[in-house]
Amino acid sequence: HFYGIFGRGLVFNAYEDRTVRVDTRLDGLVGSYRHDRGGFTAFSGSPTVPALDLRGGDAYANGPVGLRIGVSGMTWRPDTWVGEDDEVRREWVATVRLQQKLSFAEWYLEHGRKKGWDYTGGDDNYDMGSALYANVNLFQGPFSFSWEHSNYERFVVVPGADGTTALNRPPSLTRDFAWTLMNRAPHPTDANDERGHNLDAIFSDGGWTALLSGVRLENQDLVRQYELAWASLKAPRTGDFRLAGGFGYQDNEGLRQTVVGEVIWYLDTLHSLTLQAEHQHVRPDFVADLDEGAYDEEFFSLEYKMAPTWSFTGILELNNKFDEQQAPDEQDGPFAAGQISYTLARGGNLNLWFGERQAGFLCSGGVCKFEPAFEGVELFGIFRY
Repeated sequence: HFYGIFGRGLVFNAYEDRTVRVDTRLDGLVGSYRHDRGGFTAFSGSPTVPALDLRGGDAYANGPVGLRIGVSGMTWRPDTWVGEDDEVRREWVATVRLQQKLSFAEWYLEHGRKKGWDYTGGDDNYDMGSALYANVNLFQGPFSFSWEHSNYERFVVVPGADGTTALNRPPSLTRDFAWTLMNRAPHPTDANDERGHNLDAIFSDGGWTALLSGVRLENQDLVRQYELAWASLKAPRTGDFRLAGGFGYQDNEGLRQTVVGEVIWYLDTLHSLTLQAEHQHVRPDFVADLDEGAYDEEFFSLEYKMAPTWSFTGILELNNKFDEQQAPDEQDGPFAAGQISYTLARGGNLNLWFGERQAGFLCSGGVCKFEPAFEGVELFGIFRY
């Protein structure tokens, strides 16, 4: 089997991510050629779940001043339907991309079209899809800026390639946070019906790091799906301590306002204590035209780290939800847990988790998986060999 990606994943992105339990590998043959002036890749393969025969290819050429142009494509038969004169249904997807890297900037532009029968059931008509992704990054001294735009319509390629996840993964404009409560209401990328913008501004100098970020996503009917404003600041180390904090505003499954903070105490060169505290005020809107009230959530963690191998973490989560605001089968808090982690010599790790946690989502790059509530002991690890 093999993995791979064309461009930034609009057409093809076969990958494995243990965090969200994704494995969209293909079984078949793949060949590549690389040269200073360009290269190409071609494959013939089948995903693990749908019985499809996929044929794909990607080629690029390097031009002057860091310019690169590339094309990608893939085709397959989605079913065994045969019409008059031995006519068959054949889906295809193709994109063209341009990108350039300069000393002060880099930009990327990719546009694609897709033909498929997997959107409107009950007829023999095909549907056309389209995708556009653009990204511009600017650098000047301690400042950097990043702007992204996406416009996806009917552009999911081979849905359920591993039983759940599609074979393509268009770039996501949402962000994965290191803070637990900021990930409490994620927005998975919808390659069939999504458009939006993202803007990041970063300042980094003298140990200080400041970030301002904004995201707005809509569907093709211009109805808002997700909105984010985020600001964070990390201070340089002062003596044995380092501080960081942030504030976030999210409009997704209700309004969410979040304040987070972190204190790291360096006990010596190998040992440290890290305290994280998060508070989120939530006003849900699951039911239209109904005031569902508001509630607050708190999340605390205290980690003792013994570099480079051991870490011990205590976790506590609280909320003041009314019974009417709780999901079915949701338990009353508090939710306490602990985790012991050991880093292996080759970069893998072993983790022992024990306690109680709420149901929620795990997300990575715009792909999300639901995790049910759990109480007990869990042992998991990642091994590299």
